[in-house]
Amino acid sequence: MQTMTHTRHFGWRTTTLAVTTVALLLGACGPEGAVPEEETLTDTGAATTAAFEAWRAKNVVATEEGHFLVEGDMRMLDLTEVRRYWESFTTNPNALSVFRVGGADAAWSRADREAITYCIRPTDFGADYDRVVEFMHRAASGWEGAANVKFVHLKALDSATCNRSNNLVKYNVERNFAFTGLSAGMGFPTYSRPTRFLELGPTSTWTDAELIAVLTHEFGHALGFVHEHDTASGCGMVMTGSYRPLTCYDGRGAMHYPSMPGWLDPSRTLNFISQRDVEGSQALYEAPTNVLSTSSGTVYARKRSTGDLYRRDALVWTLVGGPGQAFVAVGNTLYGQTPGGGYPVQFLGSSWAGIGGPAGQIFACAGALCATDKVTGNVARYNAATATWTTIGGPGSRFAATTTQVFGLGPWQDDYTALYSGSGTSWSVVGGGASELVGGGTKMYRLTNDKGLIQRYDGSSTWTSIGYSGRSYVAVGNDVYGLRPDGSFIMKFAGTVWNSIHGSASRIFSSNGYLLAQNLDDTLERYDPVTNTWTNLGKP
Repeated sequence: MQTMTHTRHFGWRTTTLAVTTVALLLGACGPEGAVPEEETLTDTGAATTAAFEAWRAKNVVATEEGHFLVEGDMRMLDLTEVRRYWESFTTNPNALSVFRVGGADAAWSRADREAITYCIRPTDFGADYDRVVEFMHRAASGWEGAANVKFVHLKALDSATCNRSNNLVKYNVERNFAFTGLSAGMGFPTYSRPTRFLELGPTSTWTDAELIAVLTHEFGHALGFVHEHDTASGCGMVMTGSYRPLTCYDGRGAMHYPSMPGWLDPSRTLNFISQRDVEGSQALYEAPTNVLSTSSGTVYARKRSTGDLYRRDALVWTLVGGPGQAFVAVGNTLYGQTPGGGYPVQFLGSSWAGIGGPAGQIFACAGALCATDKVTGNVARYNAATATWTTIGGPGSRFAATTTQVFGLGPWQDDYTALYSGSGTSWSVVGGGASELVGGGTKMYRLTNDKGLIQRYDGSSTWTSIGYSGRSYVAVGNDVYGLRPDGSFIMKFAGTVWNSIHGSASRIFSSNGYLLAQNLDDTLERYDPVTNTWTNLGKP
């Protein structure tokens, strides 16, 4: 057994998170990609320039605006930026990484990360416009389920004036009629508005699977992420002038081209959001849960402008902690994770105490706290009574739990759905792959790979389709709720139909038997299913 020890931070008492290397979840392959051979260069400027020009000839295309498309879809503003990017990935290993400009991450501020607005020019897409609108919602929901970000379609601005001069949105979406095949391009968050847009190729010729894969990848660029295949395998955490690593190398996921060396399975040709992508996006933008409740009904919520955590006491909000990567309530115990893939902590009422080493992600785990290991991807469960961690499985692409059972998806989302036996590291396959798991209640739900259907687990290997695409879903007790793709209504499943129970909302949350909603103005509401009423809780 390998034990990791860690130094104290800010007076928090830390223990160790013991992780034993075990067989991977159901024997699936771990994140070990083949390392592409590198050309040996001399240290002379001429040789370096020659290598850069050779790479540029194959991977960089000048645009009519005088910019450069790198590897097909990363828009860079000048050759200096292109050269700096090339130099960084030819000498430094990492994985999911955020672009950097002037020594700072190219990421959205707290003020903007939940309002990444866009419009779509309808005439560019013709009969395919409605389909593009729908799949933009689906692709956005994937990143919103992974991290504390929000893409907002301002449909009222979908007109001829939805162009690069429209400053009412962060991005405009347009057709590049010169593009062929699965071609697209996206600007990074730090780009000026005229150079920050999404350009798409002939979407009407793409399959649904191709469309959601391309849009998921491009939305990754909109969050500031660079191509993962421009990196080497391993866990080299080397900060460069052009990017900062967030995770270990994955070899799969949203930002890796399936056609490039390092991709773990050449038979798979489409992108999806991997577990490493979830962990990396949370390390940068924090986890998506902004409000949660303990079993006793105590509500905690993040303050949007600062990320600080507050507790609702009577009619006031009381500060209880600074920004954290994630916050999870298990029963009446509140847990957190320190920023940037840090260690789990437990709230003691007036202070926080460390309970383990650095983790990739923390989540509620059928009456306990679970965490993924940043390096191995293994999943460990915390025993609060003994203050120990025990490995319960190997890497997957998603994990979630009902009130009594833990589920996971295989390392590739189209692999399989698995159910934890409750003992050791034993898991059993209970169905095919999925894009998301929806836990929190007495039953488990999942979304199909294209996010077109929500399915309920009915035992054995039976999954029953009960609805269509939504922005997000949560389970509470015996019920399941969904937010419509455009955020216009909160819906409740009534056995055969979905009924509206609330108007527009930004997000919905499930925590310890409570349904909570975040409104467009960031105020919070709690739902009472008995009276079918909502209580406004205000906001921190």
